[in-house]
Amino acid sequence: MTIERYKITSRDQWMALRAADLTASDVGAAAGADRRKSALQLYAEKTGALFPAADNKMMRRGRWLEPAVIEALHDEHPDWRIIRPGLYLRDPELRLGATPDAVAETGEAGILHNVQCKVVSRPVYERDWSDGPPLPYLLQTLTEGLLLDMPSYIAALVIDTYSAELELFSIERHAAAEQRVKSIASEFWRRVATGNPPAADYARDAETVAALYPESVPEPVLDLSGDNRMAELLPARAMLKNEADGIMQQLLEIDTEIKAKLGDHEVATLPGWRLSWKTHHRKEFVTPASTYRALRVAELQEEIA
Repeated sequence: MTIERYKITSRDQWMALRAADLTASDVGAAAGADRRKSALQLYAEKTGALFPAADNKMMRRGRWLEPAVIEALHDEHPDWRIIRPGLYLRDPELRLGATPDAVAETGEAGILHNVQCKVVSRPVYERDWSDGPPLPYLLQTLTEGLLLDMPSYIAALVIDTYSAELELFSIERHAAAEQRVKSIASEFWRRVATGNPPAADYARDAETVAALYPESVPEPVLDLSGDNRMAELLPARAMLKNEADGIMQQLLEIDTEIKAKLGDHEVATLPGWRLSWKTHHRKEFVTPASTYRALRVAELQEEIA
């Protein structure tokens, strides 16, 4: 493997480098194993249909507390020499990249380990780490070890309200696992090159599907007469729609009765409840033009002979 190394000089430069690659932190998503991001969402980001999140609260927490993980390592292993390399690594052939958090020279002279730093709340640790690091973190760390050509540790700082504990997991080099990482990267970029998106996760991918298919094409009409799954979905949808309409009607009736009780009173109270029906004044504004697709499903009634 020919590995390119780039010194990170700014966040913008780092983000631009990452945009061209499947990064270690997204290998789990490409494999369909990451609860935070679906494979289809990752595909949409890399094909330009969706903008990846530039930052969020979880990302900021990880950046802010990463030095705390390294400080904990210093305390627990004072004989280790730990550096933060500040490098972006990439395999240009696989378009696979990684940003190692730290590299540690352990007590064994000259033996270097990649260190992946994680900050985990106690409830999440107890829920997801009972059998060791979750699969997305293992894939991330294996990718970093592959590009660095060294074994790894996952250092997890487990925090709760009044304490923090460091949990250290050894991740050895594993030829079959590293080949799996390479295969995930190759398959992902093959899908991008051929325009063949991975299957949608219907519970998570509503926004992604809308972003991938923003414009409708009038012709040809899609014939789904042989699609058995659609034949199951549409009656189920109709039943749920009828139930939802009935629930919304009941809610409307209840709200109307509550409003009639309040009359012109803005606030009302009763044991365990506080009600308000307050007047709000909205400024006039002009809604800008926009384009969107509206899904409508109509049941066709068969003609009676």
